[in-house]
Amino acid sequence: MDTYSTDSNPTDRTLTLREGLARYYAANPDFIQDRDMQIGPFHIPWQDLLRHDLMHVVTGYSTDLGAELQLLGFLLTALSWKRPWYYYVQSCGVFLELLWQSLTGRAWGSKYVNPLQVCQLYYRGIRQGCTVKKKVDAYINPETLMDTRLDALRFEYGIDNAGGLE
Repeated sequence: MDTYSTDSNPTDRTLTLREGLARYYAANPDFIQDRDMQIGPFHIPWQDLLRHDLMHVVTGYSTDLGAELQLLGFLLTALSWKRPWYYYVQSCGVFLELLWQSLTGRAWGSKYVNPLQVCQLYYRGIRQGCTVKKKVDAYINPETLMDTRLDALRFEYGIDNAGGLE
């Protein structure tokens, strides 16, 4: 299980988004940075990958399978509805793929999550996304936020408890 967190000690309350992102990439050195990604027929621009990674940092969701499911549900409801079409495909498609694999008894990577858990984790993220007090602009320029403190971003958007880490 991934142990990434931006809230591991009291001094982290002054951590900026840039510093949180640096910690995130240090904890996940194999993640793609600074280039687009091709997944099958889908081309995902680097800026969209960066926005996804930034949401891990802001919400506190780790990169393990359960937290990814929660983040996908969160993004479905916390982002502005005007967004690239593939954001919807990513959220709903990955959920349905994981659910199908679970229903057929297959693991995702080395971890099996039962169908009820898949639904509960995704729904938990959806519920949290519904509680934000300000929708996240899906087209926001990440550079404009990099030097903003994480606690200020969480307060502005109403992201309680810094995500779903338990």
